[in-house]
Amino acid sequence: MTGTKTVTKKAMLVAVLLATFMAMLDASVVTLALPSIGGSLAGLQWVLDGYVVALATVMLTGGALGDRYGRKKAFLAGLVVFTLASAGCALAPDTGWLVAARVLQGAGASVLVPGGLSLIAQAFPDPRERARMLGIGGLVGGLGFVVGPLLGGPLTDAFGWRCIFLLNLPLGVVALVAGRRAIEESADPGHTALDPAGQVLAVSWTGLVVYAVIEAGHAGWADATVLGCLAAGLLCLAAFVAVERRSPRPMLPVALFRRAAFSVVNVASFVLGAASYGGYFLLSLYLQTVRGVSATEAGLWFLPMMSATALASVLTGRLPHRVSLLGGYALCTVALLVLPVLDASTSYPVLVVLFVLLGAGMGLALPPTNLAAIGAAPRERSGIASATVNTARQTGTALGIAVLGTVASATADFAAGFVIAGVASAIVTVALATTVRAG
Repeated sequence: MTGTKTVTKKAMLVAVLLATFMAMLDASVVTLALPSIGGSLAGLQWVLDGYVVALATVMLTGGALGDRYGRKKAFLAGLVVFTLASAGCALAPDTGWLVAARVLQGAGASVLVPGGLSLIAQAFPDPRERARMLGIGGLVGGLGFVVGPLLGGPLTDAFGWRCIFLLNLPLGVVALVAGRRAIEESADPGHTALDPAGQVLAVSWTGLVVYAVIEAGHAGWADATVLGCLAAGLLCLAAFVAVERRSPRPMLPVALFRRAAFSVVNVASFVLGAASYGGYFLLSLYLQTVRGVSATEAGLWFLPMMSATALASVLTGRLPHRVSLLGGYALCTVALLVLPVLDASTSYPVLVVLFVLLGAGMGLALPPTNLAAIGAAPRERSGIASATVNTARQTGTALGIAVLGTVASATADFAAGFVIAGVASAIVTVALATTVRAG
């Protein structure tokens, strides 16, 4: 009987980790394929940002629906949507259709990322084992994100950009079959309500704010549409907080943010996305536009970062929680502050050191950030806790790409944007240190 349970848990992990890998892979795999896709600059940016925006805006909804109606049902539904949308991306006849399919793909992924972490939390009730498995989940997700350019570049050069989406079809089928057989259903409807007003306002405020920042990069901050969307987004955010505070069973328990650890970890997750992941996307742009390397070469140049991320993620399970958490954010800060020295003649050894610092920092920071957020919430709210911390990071990533890209374009180099990112990461590192000591 014990052997059967072990096999079932392994199959469940295969489904969850494979789905998480695909979801994070598609956040970055398209980066080096953009020149091959063609079309206007604005359209290409939305091929990238459409996925990230949908991932950020729908994630809270996905986590809440899983907690209420069944984590297995929500996870498998998200997997089906993601896989079918991947086929839609591969078959898209033009950029407009591709952007629409990417948005749908991101909506499916928004259920997979928090849903996978929640399923792991439910399947492994022992705190030590759960921490180890969540660390593995963070490792796989981080590797998916970093491996994206490594796979996307060579695949695009060899077979064309459509194949990077076709890759998801067999992987999605394997995850779906394994998930249907091995995942046990769990739900906590008594602790979660449908909360339609909260759902609509959550999607509205994140979508409007991210859209405003992205469009500001093209139209400028004084544009009437940008200002209108930004104002509407902030109003929706205020309304969202008011609705959630008054609801007896809110989608997002605002009371959780009264806990210093939960609040600071979510702020840290936001900055990790905005600074480190945003800087990562700009590095992809730097390699292809400033250094003039091919998609395949750019992917290979990221090998040191991928290796550092993998090694650091493994170490998170062996290091004290505070050391991994603060060490990761500190390394990201150092790397981001070094970025302004880059130019067209920067030697490869300098880039290797930079990639290793940033990759190791991301690998060390991500798993304990997720674990801290889930640990700060009741077990029956694991889905929404995971969704919240991931929403914070993905929203930060979308905003970071837009803001850092705008700053870099305005200053004719990347220095100003990278310095801002580094300073922001440093401030949050100090805040985390204070919170950890206080706890």
